[in-house]
Amino acid sequence: TDTDTPQNHERVYQVELIVFSRPEINPQEAWPTDVKLSYPDNLVSLKTDNSSDGFSLLPASERTLNAQAATLARSGIYSVLYHQAWRQNIYARKTHIFISGGKSVGGHQELEGSIALSVGQYLKIQTNLWLSQFAPAGTNLTESWPSLPPLPFAEAATSDKSQEYLIKRIVKVSQERSMRSNEVHYIDHPLLGIVVKIIPYDTAGKIN
Repeated sequence: TDTDTPQNHERVYQVELIVFSRPEINPQEAWPTDVKLSYPDNLVSLKTDNSSDGFSLLPASERTLNAQAATLARSGIYSVLYHQAWRQNIYARKTHIFISGGKSVGGHQELEGSIALSVGQYLKIQTNLWLSQFAPAGTNLTESWPSLPPLPFAEAATSDKSQEYLIKRIVKVSQERSMRSNEVHYIDHPLLGIVVKIIPYDTAGKIN
């Protein structure tokens, strides 16, 4: 543990995350093709039972941002790619959580990557997410993109892996943000929006 960081904020929190795509304002904008895509070590999947490690995925009824997600979904402009809530211990050292969502193509999804959570004086979230656009095999593409890294958890591949596809574009969102608990925070990007709320959780069963 990092002894230079105050430890008194380490505890159980309820985390809620929404990731949505937004319409492209400038379709001609060039995005770097030399993006580096990788998953960190010690990655946790919320789709598996991690209760022994202090992770607990929550049912939709216990989410606090359902109204915001519904507004995004009804907008006809935005597309909600990911919305989950869970409880976990957040420590001074980072914990890395696997994130994926959106349409499935060839064993991958539009949104993949991870987030890292930690706490010192403030809560911190670090995003390591990428948004992929796919094209049918045989499409004539002018740009060459890196291959998507293999999914770290087999159960995350929800579509037919034999489906042939090409990558039309990959946009990576790598940002770090300090946060206060109980506040809704937004991370902006031209193609993605991220909404996150982290609430201290009393192990007696109460949100503080």
